[in-house]
Amino acid sequence: MENPTPWNSTRRKLPHFYPDDATYFVTYRLAHTVSSLERDRLHLLHPGSNAEMKEQAVYFQKYDFVLDAARHGPKFLAQPEIRTICQESFAFLDGRSLDLIAYTIMPNHVHFVAQLCGEKTLSQVMQSLKGFTAREANRVLGRTGTAFWQDENYDDVVRDGRLGNVVYYILMNPVKAGLVDDWRDWPGTYLSPNFYGLETLRLKAR
Repeated sequence: MENPTPWNSTRRKLPHFYPDDATYFVTYRLAHTVSSLERDRLHLLHPGSNAEMKEQAVYFQKYDFVLDAARHGPKFLAQPEIRTICQESFAFLDGRSLDLIAYTIMPNHVHFVAQLCGEKTLSQVMQSLKGFTAREANRVLGRTGTAFWQDENYDDVVRDGRLGNVVYYILMNPVKAGLVDDWRDWPGTYLSPNFYGLETLRLKAR
């Protein structure tokens, strides 16, 4: 089994503070999508757990660049049937465990931003979300005994005044990765109809 990336390995050892009313930015990826060479290179770039938020953000961008390049490992989420499984799982959880604001399903990873609702913790929500989608996806793919998702996730509390930046990052990820020219054309992207402020983000709705 592939080892976690240094970023995620470090986060596992840190205490997480999850305010009840927090908004979370979460990234999770397919298993075996970061090669050992890329993992070693990222390890050299890792700023450490005590680094400033800006330094951590720069590191995350480099990590996400590796995923966007998708030079290694599976790209199962590019398959419409697998992507639909992920979309339907989000639709089921929206209003039950999550108040979804936005997400994008990339070929080998997923970003979303949401608030918690209901009784489950973020860890419990992620366990349910990844467990169900892994079982269904592996059934479609005819795979058994093989991990679908990487164990670790990246999660962070969205600071006050930064929600628009996070939504912009999520929506524009397929554009940045060169998959589409317009964020609205990516079939794996969702934006809540209750989100206002697209024009201030220099984005347009249909």
